[in-house]
Amino acid sequence: MSTNIFFQLPATITTERTILRKTTLADAANLFDIWSDTEVAKFMNIEKFSTILQAKEMIQAIENEPNACRYTIFDTTNPLQAIGSLGINDINNKSKTIEIGYELAQNYWRQGLMFEVLTVFLNIAKPFLPYKTITAKVLPENIASIKLLEKLNFDLISTGPELDLHSGKICEISNYHVNLR
Repeated sequence: MSTNIFFQLPATITTERTILRKTTLADAANLFDIWSDTEVAKFMNIEKFSTILQAKEMIQAIENEPNACRYTIFDTTNPLQAIGSLGINDINNKSKTIEIGYELAQNYWRQGLMFEVLTVFLNIAKPFLPYKTITAKVLPENIASIKLLEKLNFDLISTGPELDLHSGKICEISNYHVNLR
């Protein structure tokens, strides 16, 4: 099923402290700064980026994927500097679920920003989503992200082996979900 929900979602979403804008290639340099950080990449389950070209390729891949979209997150006090991103990684028609993913630059960790962003994003996106079960994959050692998901009423549904793109090894991944109904 090809989804057109991404055309219906607003191009810009504002929260109290952030501005979310649909990610474009113009965001590559800003996102490279985040995706090239070893600690951030580890929790994203990717190999840290070493070139801006990798960021451009990631953005292009998301733009070309009909079941994915991404927003770049900016701090309202510095609207030209990206502080992270979030979006829909996949719409799975077989399991009728929608997987989200998110990350923040380290300087913005543990300030409640992602709770604020995800709360607003999910509320705005909810009417457009074909399924109401939202999933997120988290490394079990990413305690801050687990606490965030629990605060958003996500429940742990499973933990099992998956390929860790950061290390290239099989590792445990925890799968969380919430029903937005």
